[in-house]
Amino acid sequence: MDPFTQAREQNGDLTEADKLALSLGIARAAQDCQALTAPPHPSPPDPAQKLALGRLCLFGQQYAQASASLEGYLALLSPPDRETALILLVRAFLGLKSPGSAAIQVYSLFRDYPYDAQIHTAADEAISACEDTYLGLDTYATQICKKQADATLPLLMQGKSLQSKEGAISPAALYADALRCTMLARDTGSQTTSLDSTTGDESLDSLAKIVEETAWQHTADLPLMQQSLARAQMVGQRSPLEVLHAKQLSSNGPLIPRVLTLGRGTIVLVPFTLWSPSAPEVIQKVLEAAPSASIYALSSWSANTGVEDVATPPILSALRQLRKGLSPKVTMLMVPDAELTAFHVDQYPVGIAIHNGIVLSNVVLADDGSIRMALHAVQPAAPAPKSNLSK
Repeated sequence: MDPFTQAREQNGDLTEADKLALSLGIARAAQDCQALTAPPHPSPPDPAQKLALGRLCLFGQQYAQASASLEGYLALLSPPDRETALILLVRAFLGLKSPGSAAIQVYSLFRDYPYDAQIHTAADEAISACEDTYLGLDTYATQICKKQADATLPLLMQGKSLQSKEGAISPAALYADALRCTMLARDTGSQTTSLDSTTGDESLDSLAKIVEETAWQHTADLPLMQQSLARAQMVGQRSPLEVLHAKQLSSNGPLIPRVLTLGRGTIVLVPFTLWSPSAPEVIQKVLEAAPSASIYALSSWSANTGVEDVATPPILSALRQLRKGLSPKVTMLMVPDAELTAFHVDQYPVGIAIHNGIVLSNVVLADDGSIRMALHAVQPAAPAPKSNLSK
């Protein structure tokens, strides 16, 4: 079920009918939010209605009105569902492009409530918005990482997942999050976990010991954890391959044999599959973030079908259609599945930056923060804005 689960968790997994229905719901919510918050409408006196108005405006992407309603709810003497309001306020501030303010709400959640799956998800969203941006927000990301690690690493050492009434976070996801924070520490020179007191490399060694714990042997999570660890350990090392034996794919015409050398210059590989619905959007974001880099979208026949590594007309046709939607600046290559798996790719899409044969990053591209992390050594971080985002 893992490929299906990955696909359902990504952006772009909706049918056209789904997209139309969702856009209609968002439009209605936006209209109702604006109508209910426009003067002279008073703020609803009932606490439950205040919270409901915050939800409505958040769904309608009216983030300023959502934050105002949620802050009004939190200002009550004893708001009955304060934790939910704080989680919603995190998302409202992220919608307002104010990640520092979102991070402050996450600190409140850490301080006042037992750590659970809901809080972990809110923390992940804040980390993604803050990581690898500029020094001030990197500090927020590393501080949240430290709190996250303090809560989740003991669970991983005991062979447990993170539970809550709203659902659970799998051990493999917790482990991947811990690795992300370790790589962030390496990039920023910060200490993020309680596993070590010095460097990101030592923290990585400590995380490697977790997969050796008896509790993880013969579990479904172990292979996912091992692959996540292998991707992280690859960073700073020579590429496992010197060349890729590829076939270049265009929107029409034959497949053209091509040998791609990985030992010269800077290139960005983006492994993808047809069942990774976010791939076209992610590839475009990678191009926008690193317009001067050589970007190659990679796939294999087997990665798309799970069977023999040979071309089939339906897959070839679908890939050509996807190629039509990509920028001509992106080169699409089909490679042998063994060459793709040499980079420990088991999730898609992935960003792999290589400079003169050295792997600079190998990151699952799940959000904007992961894209920035994948390109950390390729493109300089954006300068800090003049406004104070943490107010």
